[in-house]
Amino acid sequence: MKIDVKWTPSIPEGRWATLGPYYAMFPTDFVRDAIARFSKVGDGVIDPFCGRGTVPFVASSTGRFAVGMDVNPVAWVYASAKTSPEPDVQKVLRRIREIGEAVRPGDEDPVNEFQEWAWAPRTLAFLNAARRELCWKSERTDWTLAAIILIYLHGKEGGAVSNQMRQSKAMAPNYSVQWWKARGSRPPEIDPVEYFEGKVAWRYAKGLPRMSGWSEIELGDARQKLSSWKGSKFNLLVTSPPYCGVTNYRLDNWIRLWLLGDLPLPDNKSSEKYADRESYRSMLMDVFSSAKMSMTESATVLVRTDSRLFTRDVTAATLRALWPDHRMLAKSERPEKTQTQLFGDRTEKPGETDMLLLPPGDRRRPSGYGLVRDHEMASVPAAFSTSGERSDQALAVRA
Repeated sequence: MKIDVKWTPSIPEGRWATLGPYYAMFPTDFVRDAIARFSKVGDGVIDPFCGRGTVPFVASSTGRFAVGMDVNPVAWVYASAKTSPEPDVQKVLRRIREIGEAVRPGDEDPVNEFQEWAWAPRTLAFLNAARRELCWKSERTDWTLAAIILIYLHGKEGGAVSNQMRQSKAMAPNYSVQWWKARGSRPPEIDPVEYFEGKVAWRYAKGLPRMSGWSEIELGDARQKLSSWKGSKFNLLVTSPPYCGVTNYRLDNWIRLWLLGDLPLPDNKSSEKYADRESYRSMLMDVFSSAKMSMTESATVLVRTDSRLFTRDVTAATLRALWPDHRMLAKSERPEKTQTQLFGDRTEKPGETDMLLLPPGDRRRPSGYGLVRDHEMASVPAAFSTSGERSDQALAVRA
């Protein structure tokens, strides 16, 4: 489909591209422009931090082959449902009714105060049955339905099956309960079978996107998953790594992770937040060096990262160390909505930086991009070299 055709909910691509609220995600138009500009039909595109799957979705729907991977099961479900949905809507509708019939005595009983206030008994019973019955890791029908349920598991009043909550990010359970009690807010009384039948019918109403390419979504740490793609010939890497010290995917998604079989309350693990700078630096080097081994020498690299100095500069240093012969360009700006401001998060953000590495001979300079200089970076130590040693130079993004 041509890039000038806007993907709105009135066409299949637009309706499926936005599947899944996710706290940090690529704007679809950004990905469409990048893939159209820096790859051609038949090329391979890789995203080692694929989140809800926008990159593999756009790539495979525009004639490329794509691989995405993510450590978060919620992201994997969204990406899988988006790139490989169940083609027969009747199977999904039938599965909803099967879940409703699978409810057991006791499924309506909350296991903690949060569940008591978050969902009405009939809804909680359906969710517990879905949690028990859905084979979301292996069955296409089930991962498609799981994605639909996850979307509406919590959100604003009238837009979800829960009591009033934010949609993209799960709030702390104690805070939520106190907020609901103070306002006398109760969860909606609905028929969950009818509710999710309606949501599935809407999602399928315009049909399915026509995938002229193919994609594969892998669940797991990219540092391990990339090894199986060594020697491949990907022509373009488009990704956005976690921001150092900012995003904790377990805490941000603990309610949706519960539906997929996790604990009924957050465990407060912080490893996914990458708060330790050395661990973050090492993670970036491990992932990007592994990704490089699956790419052609003339591949293009586009990375969107945080504009906070450490994250921005260590990302630039890592990319320069791995692709020293590529020309590095960067663009920093504060867009109207950053990746972490979508779906209702109105807190102040410092903006984001796009880093573009073009292979030797490619002299393009897209609008807004400036050259990255090799002598101005001051906020982080010198970059890791590909051998694991420190390089002699530091790098910076010229403002």
